[in-house]
Amino acid sequence: MKFRLFAGASFFLLGERKTIFDEASQQIFQLNELSAFLTCLLAEPARAYQLEDALVARGLSRARAHASVQDYLAYLSRWNLLEIMFDEHEGNPLDTQTFDFEGTAVSLAFYDQELRDLVVPIFAHNRADAATSHTAAYDVARFGKRVCISRHRSSGMIVAGLEVAPAIKALVTDDILANLGLNVALHAALLVKNGKGLLICGAAGAGKTTLAMALLAAGFTYGGDDIALMDEDGLLVGVPFSPALKQGSWGLLGHMSDAILAAPIHRRLDNKRVRYPTGLPYAADERVQPAAVVLIRRRRSGRPVEVCDVEPIRALTELLAGAHTPERRLALPQFQRLLDMVSQARTVELTYSSLDRAVETLRRLHDRQ
Repeated sequence: MKFRLFAGASFFLLGERKTIFDEASQQIFQLNELSAFLTCLLAEPARAYQLEDALVARGLSRARAHASVQDYLAYLSRWNLLEIMFDEHEGNPLDTQTFDFEGTAVSLAFYDQELRDLVVPIFAHNRADAATSHTAAYDVARFGKRVCISRHRSSGMIVAGLEVAPAIKALVTDDILANLGLNVALHAALLVKNGKGLLICGAAGAGKTTLAMALLAAGFTYGGDDIALMDEDGLLVGVPFSPALKQGSWGLLGHMSDAILAAPIHRRLDNKRVRYPTGLPYAADERVQPAAVVLIRRRRSGRPVEVCDVEPIRALTELLAGAHTPERRLALPQFQRLLDMVSQARTVELTYSSLDRAVETLRRLHDRQ
């Protein structure tokens, strides 16, 4: 495989300072002498061993040259500054599969069996026919002790083996958000029961995924734990990624403890350890009327379960803050659909310490709507 500085990035000098400017993020990255030398070499596609040879020619030991190249390429990839190009040296992939995420289809080509076996089960419920036209195509292969993920005509990523599945999920999420059309993506978990949706919104780390998994024991089906799409008719459908359960939740969900403990441990790019349980009751592309309940939740130790009605404007503000469109703003018709959805829902705030009691309270509340 070959590497090149991504097209949207440019090396420049400012006095004695050696830097990279990234057009997409509007950021400037300062470089040391070694990084600046490698960056200049990456103006044209180069293989890792060619970069190492150039460093050895400058007096570095082979071991230091190898480590420097690996570390710097990984650094560039974390900032979306690196293009990774697979070629004939990788041979043919061992397996290529297509997955569909509510209208965004992606192809994943694996060059390593262990990586294939680690990633595919997480996305298996999204598997699509190989003839399905895909939005993006990814290649996944070993790169020394790390893993390269290449996206055609886009920046690639170099990650640790434990990070490959979360990294692919993050990249596919970007594809979904870029492919929304007139849909609106909401940062929320969506559960479905009796043809009605329960939308759970809250800040990252608030416990949406754990609460969503607990609600499966109360007869709900799983739409998604992070993204819900609102279509042109104001109907909701979840993006059904396998839920990412953080370590603190592994012992809280007794009804699915076997599935959780059987799932391999992965490491997200924020360094949090997660498991992706499989075999869940998915909502299977079910689009539901505006959510019966929009839930803004808080968790307080030692407090009894409390569900309080709140002003719809609070729910609207919470959802609007996490809403996304390709234009990064809602047009008036999209805002009107969101407004109509909130107006037709019962908006509540949940406070709890006992997960089981919270589930029972929400089950009764949802069934009455």
